[in-house]
Amino acid sequence: MIVKIGVNTLAVGMYVVDTGLSWMEHPYLYSRQGRIDSEKSLQAVRREGYTEAFIDTEQSGFDDDAARRLSGGTLYKEAFTGQSPPSAAPRLAVPMERELPAARKVYEDALAFARDFIHKAYLEKTVDIERSEAFVGDVIDSVARNREALSGLCKLRVYDEYTYTHSINVTVLATAFGQFLGLPEAELRPLGLAALFHDIGKANIPREVLNKPGRLDEREFQVIKRHPLESYALLKDKGPLKSRVLLAIVEHHEKYDGSGYPRGIGGEEVSMFARIVSLADVYDALTSDRVYRKGMPPSQALGVMYGMREKDFHPTMVERFIKCLGIYPVGSFVRLSDSRHGLVWSQNAQAPLLPTVKAAFDDAMRPIPAEFVDLAACGESSAGYPLSIAEAVDPRPFNIDMSVVMQ
Repeated sequence: MIVKIGVNTLAVGMYVVDTGLSWMEHPYLYSRQGRIDSEKSLQAVRREGYTEAFIDTEQSGFDDDAARRLSGGTLYKEAFTGQSPPSAAPRLAVPMERELPAARKVYEDALAFARDFIHKAYLEKTVDIERSEAFVGDVIDSVARNREALSGLCKLRVYDEYTYTHSINVTVLATAFGQFLGLPEAELRPLGLAALFHDIGKANIPREVLNKPGRLDEREFQVIKRHPLESYALLKDKGPLKSRVLLAIVEHHEKYDGSGYPRGIGGEEVSMFARIVSLADVYDALTSDRVYRKGMPPSQALGVMYGMREKDFHPTMVERFIKCLGIYPVGSFVRLSDSRHGLVWSQNAQAPLLPTVKAAFDDAMRPIPAEFVDLAACGESSAGYPLSIAEAVDPRPFNIDMSVVMQ
């Protein structure tokens, strides 16, 4: 018998079944098929925010009566039409419109900090741990109030210096994801520092290699691959950094399938912090404009990353990262099914395809009076069909300043 249970009831030895339900429609269903083989694996499932799973009672060692009592009587067939339980992810304490001014100040201050921080690291080989901790604290405070505001701002503004914005964006995204996973503040602080310092070793990489606009040859790639260990060398004697911070910095280019660097480890060997920083690092790199290519729209980048699961990324972690940001992350520019265009304003954790959109342009990209459209609650459009997001749109060809739209 296949039954659905809460993850708090899930135990070592139970056999999880992949029912084929869409993770976009059931974002808190753990569906990686196989036996829960250890307490460590069980804690990882709970830590990643899942709330329910289907188990095979026969393979898990339960008779039918015991299985019914365990699941509260919810059978597999019933689950296809039943409602998902409430989200386990932390609630947003402050509405987007209230947090945006504070988030903007945090981000602008962060850029000023990053310019000084990176300048000293590259030219003087020094790192101000105290100022870095204060910056991470500001990020944590904003994320605790509303993680979508600060993470959305990462992709709304266009700056020339990727070197500066990347370290800030990865810190914000990693911290927001850690908060989404339910990590306490005591964990978010070292996570944020690991994200901030993850590329600091590039200060020791020759500029002609680091800034090469084209594809690196094999010799140059081997030089670039030194930067995690160079980061460790720069930081190991620079202050009271926890070992978990240094470990995440060293491991943030390791991959789930073991093909990463510098040590070629994989699977559960890669630390949790390193997995989080890696996801934030790749997402920001894919969505940022570089000298040699334009960045992808956020939703497209997340689609690419989803295809990298079980190779580059731990499969459940990349899914959780997408659920944190949303299928269409805050700040994405989209076309609605009624042909209006607008900016994704806030997420719906229970229905990732149905966020709230600030519709501000008509079908010809002409400004219209802004309307906040909650796609999960608005029902049918005037044409008689459910209103939804038709596609993500690149706003750059239309010279739309997304930071102005998000006011």
